Amino acid sequence: MEKTQKIRVCPRCGSSQIREAKTSVSGWLVPKTYYCSDEECGYSGPVFVEVEADEADKFKRAINGDK
Repeated sequence: MEKTQKIRVCPRCGSSQIREAKTSVSGWLVPKTYYCSDEECGYSGPVFVEVEADEADKFKRAINGDK
């Protein structure tokens, strides 16, 4: 069975430009925070979506209402 690569995507816009904010207390004292680097989105929060790499475009279209 082949393993598929999974990537993190933004739950708001579907962009794969989601990154973990690094602080000295992340994950220890406070929950980890992720942010979207897409200039039009600006998402920041504790949640990201993980999808298979070949399904990322399909997920992005579904999130943005495109068919």
